[in-house]
Amino acid sequence: MDDNKLLEYEKIPLITYIDFIGLTSDVAPCLYHGIRFDVINRLESIFQMGSILCGNRVPSSFKSYDGSIKNIYINYSDKENCNMGKYVSVMPYEDGVEFDTFIKQNVFFAIKSTVDAYKTIHLSFDDYCDLKQSKIEFKNLYSYAGNEYFVKDEISLDDVLYIGINSRYYSGNYDEIVNEIKKLMDVYKIKIPFIDACNNNVLLCYNKDRNKTKELKL
Repeated sequence: MDDNKLLEYEKIPLITYIDFIGLTSDVAPCLYHGIRFDVINRLESIFQMGSILCGNRVPSSFKSYDGSIKNIYINYSDKENCNMGKYVSVMPYEDGVEFDTFIKQNVFFAIKSTVDAYKTIHLSFDDYCDLKQSKIEFKNLYSYAGNEYFVKDEISLDDVLYIGINSRYYSGNYDEIVNEIKKLMDVYKIKIPFIDACNNNVLLCYNKDRNKTKELKL
């Protein structure tokens, strides 16, 4: 990608998810954030912090509730991680390979549409790599993943509608993962509903009156 093309992209105004889809926050579909690696340790860290943190704010290790030291795998590579460790990546629901890969097949969070999530400009992987080599300072947000949005720094657990898992994508370790997550939620008194999105089964929910979402089944 040449610099002239980048300068054209830079003319595109930065826009939030709500503004882009043209709906008010009370009717806008929620957003999703998936945990692809090191799920249990990453979840415990999130429960401790009370927020989903961007990559460069996530501690490399932390003290677990049982006194042990847990390490967390985080990918800081600019070439592989479009959010550059500065943002939390989220996506709206869609039928497609990317949503399946980043959300459906993982433990995920359903996020309120009221968060300040900014739309990225979609590039091919080659153009994205060229962008990283450019000497031009850019203000817009770019991604080689389609329909990705970035939230600056963190997403509070107060903005999470539910935690999801889809049993369709798990085999022998499904019960083990579910039980570990339920144990962590109990230890840290997490009141967010825990849902099996395959069949809308509520696995754990201390607050029965809490609204889930219109887009529950994935």
